[in-house]
Amino acid sequence: MNSANVDSDATELFEKLLRRVEKKPIILMRFQPGFDAALDESRQGFERFTMAKSHWEFKDFKLPTLCIAEIPTEQPEGADSKFFVGIVSAKASVATFDSRITVIKLRPITLPSWDALSVILPSEVFQNLFNDRLNFDFSQVLSPKLSVEVVKALAKSDRKTIEIVASSLPDLRKVSPVKWEQSDAIKTAMAAFGLSTGNSADMVDIAADSDSGLSEFTAHVLEDNVIHADATIVPHFELIEKHVTGKAIFSRNAEQLVIYTANKGPLEEMLGVDLIYVNETLGNTVMVQYKMLSHYADPMGETSDWIFRPDGQLDEEISRMKLPQFAGSTEDYRLHKDPFFFKFVKRKGDGHSHQSFVISLDHLNKLLRSPAAKGPKGGIRVSYQALKGGYLRDSDLIGLIRSGYIGTHRAETEALHAIISEVSKGNRALVLAWQKLRSDGKAQTDFDDGV
Repeated sequence: MNSANVDSDATELFEKLLRRVEKKPIILMRFQPGFDAALDESRQGFERFTMAKSHWEFKDFKLPTLCIAEIPTEQPEGADSKFFVGIVSAKASVATFDSRITVIKLRPITLPSWDALSVILPSEVFQNLFNDRLNFDFSQVLSPKLSVEVVKALAKSDRKTIEIVASSLPDLRKVSPVKWEQSDAIKTAMAAFGLSTGNSADMVDIAADSDSGLSEFTAHVLEDNVIHADATIVPHFELIEKHVTGKAIFSRNAEQLVIYTANKGPLEEMLGVDLIYVNETLGNTVMVQYKMLSHYADPMGETSDWIFRPDGQLDEEISRMKLPQFAGSTEDYRLHKDPFFFKFVKRKGDGHSHQSFVISLDHLNKLLRSPAAKGPKGGIRVSYQALKGGYLRDSDLIGLIRSGYIGTHRAETEALHAIISEVSKGNRALVLAWQKLRSDGKAQTDFDDGV
């Protein structure tokens, strides 16, 4: 993505955020010491949690909106505090006297204290107004104008974090299809590894000025720690190194999941895919290409469908979806050994959740040759109605990847290394997820079958 476009998008988002907090003011929150440790042990951690208090506590909340949270450290004297920015996304009555709020995307910021924020506000008037609001136990809603000045003040040191969090507010920023595809590919890789987006990474590297989809999955990002000289780059995949925009490592029992994001990835040009999932443990490789579905309603208004009309780009991608002939022997079982799949996604969505279906390359080729793919005027199209329910859901694909039931055989996966040297530059974003045994050699433990 052009850096000028990135700067323009960020500026637009920030300006929208300022207008938004003037309508739905910021909430200050104060949790008990040790609350961050408790969140670490919870199922979704800092990504999503709920709190129940009396109706009165939340009566002035206008949601969803930004929040600034303080968590004191557990020290006997002179306790310091950690500060976070997040979103209070929803409020609901759960009992006669209690309501529940949902907090999402809580991220650490560099703020050392409330006083440190007060002194950088633009005038004594705002400083006094802010200090008057600090006498609270759990929560405090700021005034509209004070909310705007607080966001501006925080942005002096933590603007990127604020923008990452704020991008989860509804309608604040339009998510491009390519950006959404990369984000969804990362979620698919994590789910196939048995993780949710609430799981924290052991390590994250994001290239400077990168719009890598990994930024929204991390609570701690190591800025500017680029992969250029990283000795742990995927073996035999050296030519993708210069395209890498981010890397994250997740651990689960005795295994690791390494996710790379890359712009203009050469592997996409070579193989015609957006996501490559390599499971070293079971030896299978699965590759996924994303396509967007558009809504279609017939002129009479009697039926509607979501469709994709094949074009020259699809033909080019399919022509690239070929692996070299493998002459060796295979001992491991595969229900479907062809690694190529297509994920068709409804274009309408909130930028985070889109309905979709998945079919194999073989299924797609057969569908395109069948009468079911012909529209009313004879045009070829892929649609929900044409498939009549005969497709994979997200959870189906994830289960098949995790079990090793689909994708290349182990020997074929190893043979793929030999062809990477022929890769040329591509045109789209790529996510490469690499699952392998942990380098510390810890013993294998029982796996949780839940996704």
